[in-house]
Amino acid sequence: MIAQSLGALKNRVRLQPRDIGAFAALRAGGMRFSICAYDLPGVGALSTVSMTAMLNLMRMETLVLTPLERDAPLLSCDLVRVAGRDTLLLELYDTQLAPIDTDALDAVKAAYAALPGHDLGTHWYDPLRLPPSLAKRGRKLWAQAAPLADAYLAAYLDLLSAAPPCARAEKQARVRAYVDGLLQNGGPSTDQFKKLIGEEQTAALFRQVIFRAED
Repeated sequence: MIAQSLGALKNRVRLQPRDIGAFAALRAGGMRFSICAYDLPGVGALSTVSMTAMLNLMRMETLVLTPLERDAPLLSCDLVRVAGRDTLLLELYDTQLAPIDTDALDAVKAAYAALPGHDLGTHWYDPLRLPPSLAKRGRKLWAQAAPLADAYLAAYLDLLSAAPPCARAEKQARVRAYVDGLLQNGGPSTDQFKKLIGEEQTAALFRQVIFRAED
């Protein structure tokens, strides 16, 4: 998913790789993480995370696009594969300074409503999770879900291109509030990283690399 998404992104925005030091490769608890981060001039920041475990029976790919200079929602994409079962999460989080039209993303979600859904339960951040967000799960789902991910990213990039420029400091404060909420209240990935690398390292990883909540 990451290679596919990066290919689409390179056609729309400029990616400048960032040196993230020791965070680029992490090993803990039998899991191996490969992490990359990019600046998107005039837009914001991008991060990708690939994880393998259980002799490759478990794999995860994550892409997070954080607008900091355009007033668009934060995009988080996850593909998790465990023993032949795929879970796809395409989520938008309200880190905006003003409301934005998400009709095109709602239309993509509706077009793929037949794919099996996945109940994520209740979390503290649910009020920030925008309506076009979706979760799908099924055995060997990716072949069916790949066109959904492509269409969703294309619609999001259209939204991002149309979003008005904004003050980076104000936007980053909104992102930081969301990240601080994750660190304080938890979440599936947040809790896992805390167990693997500790609270201090997780805070640095999230604030400086994954979500670019700090420069």
